Amino acid sequence: MIMGKKGGTKHLKRIAMPQSFSAPRKVMTWIKKPLPGRHAAEGAISLSQAVRDLGFAMNARETKLILANRNILVDGVVRVEMKDPVGFMDVLTVGQKNWRAILDNKGRVIMVKTNKPAVKLCQVKKKMRTKGGKIQLTLHDGRNIIGYEAKVGDTVEVSLPDGKPKGKISLAAGSKCFVIGGKQMGRVGTIEEIVPGTATRISEAKCKLEDGVTYTTLKAYLFPITDGTFEKKE
Repeated sequence: MIMGKKGGTKHLKRIAMPQSFSAPRKVMTWIKKPLPGRHAAEGAISLSQAVRDLGFAMNARETKLILANRNILVDGVVRVEMKDPVGFMDVLTVGQKNWRAILDNKGRVIMVKTNKPAVKLCQVKKKMRTKGGKIQLTLHDGRNIIGYEAKVGDTVEVSLPDGKPKGKISLAAGSKCFVIGGKQMGRVGTIEEIVPGTATRISEAKCKLEDGVTYTTLKAYLFPITDGTFEKKE
């Protein structure tokens, strides 16, 4: 009896890699596929790829040695798995230097310096009430927070590495935001107005970008942030 294959493949060819990868497609055949976990594979890169993008390693052998020495922290926790996923707003620490993963204008995960390595911004994706009557928030990186009040779309400031909430940024007029979708992806602006959705129209928002351009986009494409979330692109 011939059994059919179940589940996805553990391997990934560069020609088929997701948009989130910034590596060249035709230099080599294979690339590390991120493990499922904190982020979806389509919106993350492997830890080994992040280390190589920062210039700390030239190949897989060097990356493996660096990780084996427990020199790499993601969100304040030591990581040694080469395929560990690194996605939007994750904080990567090497020695005394810190970077935050953001998106560029093509949706690729890139690393930029941050002066707030002890804080991570996590957007609320789902809100529900538990069996005990407490509010549970599901954040964009997969973690759950119980007993903290926030709305879907708001950003919760989480302390690292303990993961405790310490504040929130509302998805509302006047808030600074990072654009995570659409033609203006990767840019920073300020929300001017939230246009409520209807039964036939998705909720939208008017946003003024840093260069003074005002445009309308989907509310779901905006991620509230604070000043100092990151410094500059490498």
